[in-house]
Amino acid sequence: MQDGQTPTPDRTAPNGAGATAVNAHGDAAASGTEIDATGHHEGVGGQRGVAGGGNGFGTATATRGGTRVGGRTVIMGAGPAGLCPAYVLSKAGVPTVVLEKAPFVGGLARTIKRQTEHGEFKFDIGGHRWFTKNDALNDLFREVVADELLWVNRISRIYFDGKYVDYPLKIGNALQAIGPVTAARAMADYGRIRVQHRLRPEPILSMKDAYVDQYGPTLYKLFFERYSEKVWGLPCDEVSGDWVSQRTKGMSIMTAVKDAVVPSKGKVVSLIDEFMYPRDGFGRFSERMADGVTGLGNEIRLNTGVERVHREGNRVTALTVSTEHGQERVEGDNFISSIPLTLLAQIVEPAAPAAVLDAAKSLTYRNVITVNLMLKKRQVTNDTWLYVHDRNILFGRFHEPKNWSAAMVPGEDYTSLVIEYFCSFGDQIWGMSEEELVERSIKHLVEDMGFIARDEVIGGFTIRAPRSYPVYTMGYENAVQLVKDYVAEMENLQIVGRYGTFRYNNTDHSIETGLLAAKNILGEQHDLDQVNADQEYHEIKRVREPVGSATA
Repeated sequence: MQDGQTPTPDRTAPNGAGATAVNAHGDAAASGTEIDATGHHEGVGGQRGVAGGGNGFGTATATRGGTRVGGRTVIMGAGPAGLCPAYVLSKAGVPTVVLEKAPFVGGLARTIKRQTEHGEFKFDIGGHRWFTKNDALNDLFREVVADELLWVNRISRIYFDGKYVDYPLKIGNALQAIGPVTAARAMADYGRIRVQHRLRPEPILSMKDAYVDQYGPTLYKLFFERYSEKVWGLPCDEVSGDWVSQRTKGMSIMTAVKDAVVPSKGKVVSLIDEFMYPRDGFGRFSERMADGVTGLGNEIRLNTGVERVHREGNRVTALTVSTEHGQERVEGDNFISSIPLTLLAQIVEPAAPAAVLDAAKSLTYRNVITVNLMLKKRQVTNDTWLYVHDRNILFGRFHEPKNWSAAMVPGEDYTSLVIEYFCSFGDQIWGMSEEELVERSIKHLVEDMGFIARDEVIGGFTIRAPRSYPVYTMGYENAVQLVKDYVAEMENLQIVGRYGTFRYNNTDHSIETGLLAAKNILGEQHDLDQVNADQEYHEIKRVREPVGSATA
């Protein structure tokens, strides 16, 4: 069995938990497939895909907080954030319909299957692990994934000028990689920054400000500047520090030093060292939720794109959707949107005020292209992710699916890589063809990194995912708030997920917004804006250690 991939039956849900098998998944994507931010194929809007049928549930009469408790719910988008409330509401007997523009469910959290003469390879679009501190979410994940659940050891590293550095940074390992002179300078300038900030506190505004505050100028330039600029395509002083505060809460060079060398009587900070993952790819989570929705008599309509959101006063009354048969009107009592917030604001009728439309148009996303390589090789690395900082290597990171689950490749003699390129419309990378991207990836891996031999490559293909990451440019929060305030006027409409809220959430946070949206419809009262608003990064774990122990 592959290192790092450990099925543990005692941690799975009881046999039989999960969903009834109904095919709402769609076929494997073709080479060069283009998917938009919620996983929808660009330009798809034809055949009506119905999984499941009608139901006999009645409509509700009680209302609370603008939602009609138990009323017919219409959900826009069949990624995990949209499928989660559909699953929860279906189990509660609430009539629900999910509208999805693509011919499949799962969005960016979908798993692609590629059949070859060697057998079947499976690829996530990027990589999606499951970890959360929320017990209710963990229970949901275990229930849905059931006997397909694996526990995987987390091993993430940075590839830095031909060296490997642990990620997140472990101070001894990082300083050893950069050498004694640079290490001394890094520690000295971090101390200087701490003194300066204590004597003359300054606001943390940009990504650069935030990283320098946490790690000092030297480590920022070595380990954060290059990779961050690859991801966002902007200088770090033009990106808001909000992203850093969300992703590295509670982490700094001081916590790394303390954890490594100072005996602790209290709690030790580190990142999670294992995560949950479905055996046949993360897309199984969405597929099994979809099966549960349709198996309980509710409906998932594929190839059904939302064209208009109809508003009367402070309520949404209906949607206009496009199908292969033309346009249709879909009415409901409650509405949940996981489609991009920027799109939602622009399709409401009557039209939003000009200031809101301008704000929505000012918000931007970063695109991702994955190059998926199939290899006749047992293993490339033992990492779950490898982050590549070198500027002469165009891709930003890759993961090896076999290290997450042996079922992702045809057999033990094979492996594969999912290589991520971050780009924007009109730039060099976005303009490259599939053939160019596959060849460039092979060249980097063979000539620049020495990870594979060219004759080990069986084949490769690309998946393009426009609008994958919301970009936090300086001042973005004002535009986001203006759009959210407008959407909040529609009291029976809730927004969920990374794209629905324009918030760089991980999968668990996106699904949590969907879960709470469903609970609101069932009569509870939750503020979805409070999801991922705590002061500690969600992947930090704090474990009590005896005095004298050290955590690496």
